[in-house]
Amino acid sequence: MNTTDTPSSSSDKGPMTYVSTSEEGRTPAAIIAIGAVFAALPALFVFMRFYCRIRTTKLGLAADDWLMLSAFILNFGMGLMLIIGASLHGLGQPTPQGWGPKDYFWVTDDAEILTEKIFYAFILTQSVAFGLAKLSILYFYRRIFSSRTFKTITSVMIVIVGIWSIGFFFAYLFRCGTNFWALWAPLMFLIEYCYDSKPLFYTLAISDVITDFIILSLPLFRVWRLNMSMAKRLALSGVFLLGAIEISTGIARLVVYINQSQDFKKNADGIGHLTTLMVWSMVEMGIAVIAGCLPTIWPLVNQISLENIRYTLRSAISLQSLQRSTRPGHSTSSHPGNEQKDSISASDNQMD
Repeated sequence: MNTTDTPSSSSDKGPMTYVSTSEEGRTPAAIIAIGAVFAALPALFVFMRFYCRIRTTKLGLAADDWLMLSAFILNFGMGLMLIIGASLHGLGQPTPQGWGPKDYFWVTDDAEILTEKIFYAFILTQSVAFGLAKLSILYFYRRIFSSRTFKTITSVMIVIVGIWSIGFFFAYLFRCGTNFWALWAPLMFLIEYCYDSKPLFYTLAISDVITDFIILSLPLFRVWRLNMSMAKRLALSGVFLLGAIEISTGIARLVVYINQSQDFKKNADGIGHLTTLMVWSMVEMGIAVIAGCLPTIWPLVNQISLENIRYTLRSAISLQSLQRSTRPGHSTSSHPGNEQKDSISASDNQMD
């Protein structure tokens, strides 16, 4: 260990300075809230997905369902990392800068070490989680579209996404070779033992948006060739296009990373820099799980449509009218069938 530039004692230099420039006003409480919301909310959609498969459509579970469940479990783990990191006073804390202009190369503290350890686990988990979510959507497409050409295209995309996910996982796993400790050591050791991660994260963020855009576009051509009304085509296309929200969060994450990597002061705020990336990744992953489940819960949503609610209320009013008309002492028609028609007509007038 080279300690040439490391002062033997810092007690005579006064209090250490800190910097926090890239937190965007986020507090530990806000980080915990983001981790909790985007870990818990997707759970509801995954539950509805499995409910529809088993109880509503009775189609049974297939590969796309299990892949999305696996993606959700990893997404839940990512949320726990944010919650734990902020609760233990790591994420969202200011970054130590030392006492001089170059001290940040060798100065660190417990908050920064904890943040870097969590970030390492977070990125590895994220690489697999994003891949599983994309694969789930592709396998869902293969389940509903039987065209040979379409299945060939999705097969190619499955291979690409698989390589994409595994490639980024191992690329970051061995960023420092086998010197894993260098990832949470002072900056001087990170520079010495690890490669520059900027090209990796640029490639990850850009390719993530591109693959999402391709996957999102795949079903639209098939939908508009289906034999159904224009209203249903628009509605079904709208369900698939809700995935565009996930793409927008991916673009936002890319913009944040570009801004931070080009600003030296923001990049010097290691804790803030890593926290911000994790927060945006958490939001994107949570929305990815939700968007991936939306097409599969369409039958459940369709069951509670406005027209079905209207029909249910009309039926209930009709039944109530019939019960009143058949009470003792109530005048009845000689033709019960005509009476029922009159009751239903009356209920329609009440609804209208």
